Amino acid sequence: MKEFFRYLRGYLKIKVWGYSPERFMNLCSNHHILLWDIARQEDCYTMYISLSDFYKLRPIVKKTGTRAAVLERYGLPFFIWKMRKRKVFALGLPCCLAFLIAMSQFVWAIDFEGNISITDDVLLDFLAENGVDYGVAKNKVDIEALEAGLRENFDIITWTSARIEGTHFIVKIKENDLAVEEETEDDKENWPGSNLVATQDGVVVSILTRQGVPKVTEGTSVQKGDILVSGAVPVMADDGTVREYQFCHADADVALVYEIPVHEEQPLLYEYKNYTNREKKDLFFSLGHKRYILKLGECRFVKYDTILDSRQLCILNQIYLPFYYGFVVHREYLPVEAVYQEKKAESMLNEALSKNIVSLEEKGVQIIQKDVKIEAVGNMLVMDGYMTVQGNDGKSQPVQEQQPAVENETEPGSSQ
Repeated sequence: MKEFFRYLRGYLKIKVWGYSPERFMNLCSNHHILLWDIARQEDCYTMYISLSDFYKLRPIVKKTGTRAAVLERYGLPFFIWKMRKRKVFALGLPCCLAFLIAMSQFVWAIDFEGNISITDDVLLDFLAENGVDYGVAKNKVDIEALEAGLRENFDIITWTSARIEGTHFIVKIKENDLAVEEETEDDKENWPGSNLVATQDGVVVSILTRQGVPKVTEGTSVQKGDILVSGAVPVMADDGTVREYQFCHADADVALVYEIPVHEEQPLLYEYKNYTNREKKDLFFSLGHKRYILKLGECRFVKYDTILDSRQLCILNQIYLPFYYGFVVHREYLPVEAVYQEKKAESMLNEALSKNIVSLEEKGVQIIQKDVKIEAVGNMLVMDGYMTVQGNDGKSQPVQEQQPAVENETEPGSSQ
């Protein structure tokens, strides 16, 4: 906004030279005369000063033995002086300013920062449902309610911050990477108890139980769905029989060794786009949600990509207006069929395998052994095999699904 007010008041670019320009600048500072963008030339200094402060320089120039000359003039006073004979323009200028002031009371640009899983379109739809869209009055935007609504409607969002800069509405979002795990924890609160069950076939190599009754030991082979740790804790009677079960949420670190199948395919034949550097541009402009394209001739390309080069009209880097303009660019290309060499295709398959391994290691899975082979099948290379890995396993399930409550059985021959 400083530039805007400087423009309204008018300012000058001046050149100062002579006996002591440094003393000149110090005296200006002492007299609260603002100088900015000071640059030293070979034998002088150039700087900017407001029009009103320029008229205060005479005693300072005289005292310091320097000289000052105007190089350039900027601002509304000089512009009006140049246009003083154009009455229609003089009438249109205040109308234009009034229009800009009126338009600055509305939101014309909406941006999101920090969203990864949630797309901009989904967030825009949510804002529109809550009364925030392009063209809404800024005083009708309830920022606190929108921030709370985003957190309530999207479980993955843990933090939001919204603000309005000029006509620009900016929403910052922080997503929770552990949303799935947190959702499971929330569900467990509604369960009377939970078992820890295996999610895949494997062999138990270690188990550390914190809560619940372990059902497996080191060296036990398990299948997907088997109970690793039970959330039903038996309460024994005096005669050694189970009187009842108390339920808890089973918690343990169970390490399994298991196999992961590997299957990757890489076609040897592929097609790529060979761009010819020929382009055709069409002008476009849009007002609000309506777009108008001015076609500059017919596009005769058979194959082409279309790119939208769009810009939004913005004044003083803060006031966005609902006017977009730019080019619709058509880039011609020729589809070219090519064949990968086997070494290149093998390298691509190995690269895909390496990415898979890195992804597993980031999840705490240790690669013990890998046994894969690459074979040519028709017009492609196929990688098949398996990897032997070790990692923690276990998934919570409601105890009702695995361990129903047990009633005491009456011993045969006993009286009732």
